[in-house]
Amino acid sequence: MRRNIMVKIIIIFFFLFLFLYLLYPTIKFNYLMSSTAKEDLKIEDPKAYDKLIENSIKLGLDLQGGMHVVMEVDIEELAKALARNKDERFEEAWKESRDIVATEDRDFLTVFAQKLEEKGADIARYFGTKSLKDQDEILDYLRAQGSEAVNRSLEILRNRVDQFGVAEPTIQKQGNKRIIIELAGITDPQRVRGILGQTALLEFRLLKDQQVTQNVASKINEFIQGEITETDSLEKEEPKDTTVVRPEELFGEAEETEVDTTEKDSLALEREKLFKENLFFAYPGDPQRLLVPEENEFRLKKVLEDPAIQNIIQTEGGDSEFMWGKLDPNGEYYGIYLVEKEPELTGETITDALPQPGSGYDPGSFGKFEVSLSFNDEGARIFSRVTGANLNKRLAIILDRKVHSAPTIQAKIRDGRARITGLETMEEAQDLSVVLKAGALPAPVRLLEERTVGPSLGKDSIRKGTNSALIGLLLVAIFMIIYYKFSGFVADIALLLNIIILMGVMSYFHATLTLPGIAGIILTIGMAVDANVLIFERIREELDKGKTVWSSIETGYGRALITILDANVTTLIAGVVLYNFGSGPIKGFALTLIIGIVASMFTAIFVTRTIFEFLLQRKILTKLSI
Repeated sequence: MRRNIMVKIIIIFFFLFLFLYLLYPTIKFNYLMSSTAKEDLKIEDPKAYDKLIENSIKLGLDLQGGMHVVMEVDIEELAKALARNKDERFEEAWKESRDIVATEDRDFLTVFAQKLEEKGADIARYFGTKSLKDQDEILDYLRAQGSEAVNRSLEILRNRVDQFGVAEPTIQKQGNKRIIIELAGITDPQRVRGILGQTALLEFRLLKDQQVTQNVASKINEFIQGEITETDSLEKEEPKDTTVVRPEELFGEAEETEVDTTEKDSLALEREKLFKENLFFAYPGDPQRLLVPEENEFRLKKVLEDPAIQNIIQTEGGDSEFMWGKLDPNGEYYGIYLVEKEPELTGETITDALPQPGSGYDPGSFGKFEVSLSFNDEGARIFSRVTGANLNKRLAIILDRKVHSAPTIQAKIRDGRARITGLETMEEAQDLSVVLKAGALPAPVRLLEERTVGPSLGKDSIRKGTNSALIGLLLVAIFMIIYYKFSGFVADIALLLNIIILMGVMSYFHATLTLPGIAGIILTIGMAVDANVLIFERIREELDKGKTVWSSIETGYGRALITILDANVTTLIAGVVLYNFGSGPIKGFALTLIIGIVASMFTAIFVTRTIFEFLLQRKILTKLSI
């Protein structure tokens, strides 16, 4: 018997020291956070500091502060991107369907198919293949593509967040096309917003020849001149307005099917406002680059959407389109380039993207930053073929439909490397490398909701949560001592060990502590002593029958065991269900509840009984105070 009790005591102390050891990084980290030693360790031994953070209990969004973001994958844009042979009927049906689902809770694809039917268009014209001819089959295919796009976006966003270095992020799917992201400890929401929302579609496209670009620009200018009427001459007599023309200034609201003569004249006047001289002009130092004054950006974008302008581009420039570049450093002009419609290479073949300072040998990138790209074997082979076949031509590097640079191909590039130059800061280069390595999103994503929790609010939550847990623990401990006397004191020792085990397990698994998690700890405190209450009441009954202390303890623990197991197992099952099917806050509550229940089974039954047996065997205790 004595040997068995000593083994039990050794087991108890083993677990006590084990979980204190696991909890030590958390204790040390919180001590450093409250002193100036944190910055010293961070500078002197950054690896030790990172390891300390890694082994500590992480704080959730509600305790540490950070961002809660809800994003939605744009299924409408994905469907448009998958379509072929798009015409005016397609564009009208797509816009009308998008407007409908924006105000009504309806399926976009179903509405879109109905709108196409109303306009006499067959959906198979735009999405059909040899194996996809029936409308229902096409809709099923598009829904499958939408579901796959959401799942891929989920993984890509997770990769971006992981590379950004956020500790314990929460990223999960909600519904059919929404993704919830929770990032604790974020101090730069704007930067994170850019990383999450960037599509990161990288393309390499050849620029059209100088002569073709100039010819297209000349034809467009001729068309614009033909559209300029006497109204423009009248406007020139008025003070010149260089403000950006807003959409509402260009196009009136024409929702009514019947338009009177006055409204038609008004619409004609709005169209005349769209066209004016010097919307763009050639750049003397670069004939393949057209310059657009900043105040003309919106106006020219609308002009380029005009069907007549599109016809000029296709007739004179072949299978090409205009791509916009960045605003110049002075903030005065945008550059636009006429490029091939089909890319020669995309970012899918990228294996690595490394941010670095600009090369001192390149005057254009000196003093700036760049991203060095490496391609896989397939990408390197295609890049070698393209550069070898187009010597002295220019290749535009396009990210999310914006031209970052358009260098001249001076030699065949066989090593599968390229550079994106001209980035203003290292942070911009780092962010770009993150999204390129993680991959392009298969469809655009929209930011639907964003909540930011400040660090001060998080500290206030920690203080209040900690105080509530300590007050709860103190009140329960006092009650147990008053009501059960010495036996209550033994139960309090087990309760303290229970909390040490709970926090130690969380530290070992790098779990995240949230405000609901603190609520779970408080609930665990009550449930842990509840088991001892059942045991002590059984022991009291046995003592009242005149049994010895040894016998009463044996019988009390034996009879209460089944009841305790039944109550705790059912609660444990509920906790597991909550953890598997709940969202972030519910998971935090369920996690501490599950760990606390398992720990309380050990402390309330094994630890307290061992203490009683040890005291009785050593005759330290002859009469049980209960």
